[in-house]
Amino acid sequence: MLIRVQRLLNEAVMGFLALMSLFVGLAPSVFEEGPTLSAWFSVTEIGIVALFAVEYGVGLALADSRRAYLVNPWRILDAAIVAIALLALVPSVSDALRSSPALRLVRLGRFALLGARSGLRLRAPVQQGQRPASQASTELEVHALDPEMPERFTAIDWPAALERIASAEPDWLFISGVDPDRLGPIAGALAVPELALRKVFSASFPRLDRFERLTAMFAWYPRPDADTGRVLRTPVLLVGTAQNVVVLTRERTDLIERVQGRIGDLDSAVPGMVRATFALVAEILAAYTRSVEGLEGSVIDLEASESSLGDNTFLARSFTLRADIGRVRANLKHLNGVVQNLTTERIAIHGFEPAHRELFTLLADDAGDLYETVDDLRETLAAVVDLRLNVSSFQMNRVMRLLALLTALALIPATVGGLLGMNVLGSPWPATFGQVTFGVAAGMALSLYVFAVKGWLR
Repeated sequence: MLIRVQRLLNEAVMGFLALMSLFVGLAPSVFEEGPTLSAWFSVTEIGIVALFAVEYGVGLALADSRRAYLVNPWRILDAAIVAIALLALVPSVSDALRSSPALRLVRLGRFALLGARSGLRLRAPVQQGQRPASQASTELEVHALDPEMPERFTAIDWPAALERIASAEPDWLFISGVDPDRLGPIAGALAVPELALRKVFSASFPRLDRFERLTAMFAWYPRPDADTGRVLRTPVLLVGTAQNVVVLTRERTDLIERVQGRIGDLDSAVPGMVRATFALVAEILAAYTRSVEGLEGSVIDLEASESSLGDNTFLARSFTLRADIGRVRANLKHLNGVVQNLTTERIAIHGFEPAHRELFTLLADDAGDLYETVDDLRETLAAVVDLRLNVSSFQMNRVMRLLALLTALALIPATVGGLLGMNVLGSPWPATFGQVTFGVAAGMALSLYVFAVKGWLR
């Protein structure tokens, strides 16, 4: 019940009420106040103040942190609006106090608060203490594949990571929170050109590049935004050499935990570095599968609620869906090619043999199927948009047809009035006012009958 009240008393409604209360408070200075008008103004003000109090109380009851709710600047503003309004509306306040400069100052302060409150919906600030959902943690973290337990990762520090990358021992490392300044030390430890890493890491679409001593695979790891439902992307770069595999990401995500969960499902006879690489590619594809499923659910929901959505809401939702679907589709198109290349080309990963390519064949098939799914999803969204456009066009045609019919009916009295002039009495035509009215009514009724027979009134 409280959640429903909170949805009804949203920021747009409260801003409108604040603006309305502002005009109601200023109206007595414009209109001559009689008893009835004064009572109407008072009832309206009391009702608006009551709604502000209800909205404040419901928000406080549903707040995750009541202390944070109470100290929020905008909530302090709401409390001040209610308190000052109640002070100005208390019946026990004497007439002398009501006309005093202090109460006038209170009333002016109330007007200022209401004006600021009405602009809250337009400002839409980000609350303090909250980080936008699109920004993930960029703290540097390094995990390395445990050589004794190839299905587990252990956390290590940055100097140890550079030392293990530069060593001749085979190793598989996952580094998250990588900024451009750290690419140089990583390239130096791998003994590869830094320019090559920067070029691939800044790519705009998934790709697989083979250099003299290394193989570099770039992909986007999709993840949903918990607040907006939109698809966010984190760049992932896999650099493989004859000794080491290093995976770099810019933000801290749940990718390493999901990769670790997949490694144990593979055959233990497969080398650990190959299994980890396969688990990484498989998890990226699984993330795209989850993203496509989420987008499909959004399209189905949009199709089901299409008739109840306003034009602006439908346009905004369909535009964001089309953008997300287009981005995912483009990424899957290139990622499909990358996975296909993993099944045919020699990969610079320690222990990777031609027999291991069959593992990636299944992933290639899944990538192809997923690309076809998101391609069909794009066509489904286009069909929903076309349906909305056709319905809107049909409704517009009905409105225009109705206006045309009303115009045609209005031509009858307009023409008769133009011919007869403003006065019927004394005119050269032997017709009375009643006769003219009857003739006009008959003509309009007959015209309506013709329109109905033609089906133009449906």
